Amino acid sequence: WYQRRVREAVVSTQSTGDFSFKILETIKQFNSFTFGTNFTMKIGFNYGPVTDGIIGQNKVLYDIWGDTVNLSSRMMSTGVVGRIQLPDSCVPYLIDHFKLPKRGKVRVKGKGEMITHFCVDRKSPEQIKTNLENRAAKNINSTDT
Repeated sequence: WYQRRVREAVVSTQSTGDFSFKILETIKQFNSFTFGTNFTMKIGFNYGPVTDGIIGQNKVLYDIWGDTVNLSSRMMSTGVVGRIQLPDSCVPYLIDHFKLPKRGKVRVKGKGEMITHFCVDRKSPEQIKTNLENRAAKNINSTDT
């Protein structure tokens, strides 16, 4: 059960990272093909539980709430244009697949100071393979005792 949840977290956060890079690339392409536009974006994300539901009687909307959503919003609002920011808690799910330099402490509304990271690039397939092999070897060795 636990390992399945961790795999889901890894896949979910990796997909969000990949999607974020595609959004930034699409904005660059759009700006290069249009005269006089310079759209920019700050991206922030987080991973965790949310509450969801349908609200409204006349205008029905689907919405999500919770600390995970609020922190994602704070990652965006305290972020840097053209960059992807995430909290330290997402690093274990992404470290094997992405380059995640530490930004440092950022004052986050409702949270105080938090350590955040930038997601700057996907690692090469060779780096990913090596990281996953090293992680598997550590897991095997840790169960030997």
